[in-house]
Amino acid sequence: MRLRPTCSDAAMRGVCSHLLLAAVLLLGTASGARADDLADCNGPVADKVEAACSAIIGDTARPVEERTKALSSRARFHIGRGNTDQALSDTEAALQLNPQFVQALIERGYLRQRKGSPDQARADFDRAIELEPKSPFGYLARGNLRADQRAWSDAIADYDQAINLRQDLPAARVGRARAYVETGKPDEALADVNVALAVNPNTPNAFYWRGQAYRRKGDVDHAIEDFSRAIARAPQTERNAYFNRAQLYSAKGDYARAIADFDKLLSFLPDNKEIQQQRQQAVAMQAELAKAGTAAPPPAASAPAAPGAPAARPSRPAAASANQQIEQAKQLIAQHNYAAAVTTLSQVLSGDPRNEAALRLRGMAYSVLGRPADARNDLNELVKLRPNDAQLLAHRAIHVAGMRLFDDAMADADRALALDPNNALAYIGRGMAKAGAGKAQDALADYDRSIALNAKDTLAFTERGLAYVSLNQIDKALLDFDQALALAPTNLLAKSWRGLELLLKGRTDEGMADINAVLERNPGNPTAQLGHALAMLTSAQYDRAVAAFDQIVAKAPNDPFAHVLRARAYLGLKKTDEAMKDLNLVLDARPDYLAALTLRGIAWSAQRNYDKAVADLDRAIAQKESVEAVFARAKAHEALNHTDKAAEDFRKATQLEPASVFDVMAQAESRRKLQEYSKKLPCGSGQSGTCL
Repeated sequence: MRLRPTCSDAAMRGVCSHLLLAAVLLLGTASGARADDLADCNGPVADKVEAACSAIIGDTARPVEERTKALSSRARFHIGRGNTDQALSDTEAALQLNPQFVQALIERGYLRQRKGSPDQARADFDRAIELEPKSPFGYLARGNLRADQRAWSDAIADYDQAINLRQDLPAARVGRARAYVETGKPDEALADVNVALAVNPNTPNAFYWRGQAYRRKGDVDHAIEDFSRAIARAPQTERNAYFNRAQLYSAKGDYARAIADFDKLLSFLPDNKEIQQQRQQAVAMQAELAKAGTAAPPPAASAPAAPGAPAARPSRPAAASANQQIEQAKQLIAQHNYAAAVTTLSQVLSGDPRNEAALRLRGMAYSVLGRPADARNDLNELVKLRPNDAQLLAHRAIHVAGMRLFDDAMADADRALALDPNNALAYIGRGMAKAGAGKAQDALADYDRSIALNAKDTLAFTERGLAYVSLNQIDKALLDFDQALALAPTNLLAKSWRGLELLLKGRTDEGMADINAVLERNPGNPTAQLGHALAMLTSAQYDRAVAAFDQIVAKAPNDPFAHVLRARAYLGLKKTDEAMKDLNLVLDARPDYLAALTLRGIAWSAQRNYDKAVADLDRAIAQKESVEAVFARAKAHEALNHTDKAAEDFRKATQLEPASVFDVMAQAESRRKLQEYSKKLPCGSGQSGTCL
């Protein structure tokens, strides 16, 4: 059982289908007053609905509008009873009578989605929104479809629209809460679910998703409470609530209750291997605790030993219990349930603070949860236990380099290499420390050495690729990212940067394929978000690009590249003062940052300060000639009436190899300028015609 399957998974219909069904069933209450002769067909008494609607449908003397509504109402009746084929037949008949009947379009879209035809479903929802753009139900239905496809940002956009149109729509709140949970925003999810429950305490799935939000926050007790409420409202269908509650009971050491929940699940799904396996683990843990005579919760600390007394050693059963908990934590990590893994491992470490396996696993879980300081603390404890472990020191070097503690990273890497001069991981750590300190060229030597020692490490190729990026050697960077992904296709760091660099080279389709793949797996990936914003920039959507870069800069204020790209967007909007703020910020910290120097030269020209433009562009070109920089200098010389220098730079810009989409555009403009100059500049020396 996957933690969050798609709604097409039969085992999950008790969780997902309510979100989808809510949008459809709410439609019956969305229209205004009904005619008396349609009261039973559209009424709340289920026993009367089918017969009343069938009578109206069969009466050809009735107005087409009444028969269309009756078909739609009978379709909802069938949907509520799981009669998909009959419901689909009724929606098709309704749309034959009135192809623009929005209620039937949404119902048919829902049914197509349930039958595994998302493209057809999307077409119906799009058409419904086109016909009634002020109705929230089309946006709600399309949001549910996008959520089922795990297109979380698009789903949130649709839920936003639905909520803007109708604030008291609980199904949209719960749908958006689900998307927030899946994108790592549990606080926003809690806010939405609480509003939904305030509007309607019986909103389907509200307690389930609030439980998931609490679980993501590591609040196990509140999560269990809400999963229990979800189960109480639908004990025969809330299968995933049982599963999640069972896992949390296991994490708390309450194995009897966990086993009871697994047993309930197996009564629904007797052949599910994952449930069977997790039940077996809970049974084994319970047996170990029974052998040790230990209660489920961790025992209180014992009284201190008398002075001079030897330290008590844990009994063998207690050690086995810790091993079982560590195995359980490994399972939780495999399920990407890192918060629960931390809870379980913390239990182990409360009884045995020196347990190396628990420290290693918890450090990894903390790292994934975005708690680098906590992860570092666990690594520090491990180093205290093994101060001469070169591999462990190398791991810590890489970790603290990621925290931008480059001096600490260098010290750890050097110590590791002193212990083991052939430690490939230590060379990566030292390379990251050098690259982070602005010495990318020096870092390359360390990455080369690491790869020579171990050519199967995806991280070495990824980091070397990043060093090439900082040196503006994009083609070499792409080769390294390709190799990193060949070794590990799920390497999101390499894939996000490959996508970004492909976009910079103007290979938009290839680049966006990588960017979208990363965002689907991790919507918060900063490099992929940067790539998405870059795509807006290169398509001249400057306002949207600035908004996107604002969010990125807020999260990573020290990232120079994000500031430079935002400056480009500001220049596109002709807001040169705002662009200058970004560029000066970068250059104050890194005076030779090539991309910022080039763009500031362009910004100076936009402010008609051509001498300063030439000065910055000279510095940039002295580092590395690029088409864009040479073209920009030509434009500045042209404005200063330095015709010969301008012509020379325009010519050079046409001869250089373009490295980015900005170079491509500059080169095209350089060719156009050369054509202009060829008509203006005489050859001299008595020759006829013109030349350059």
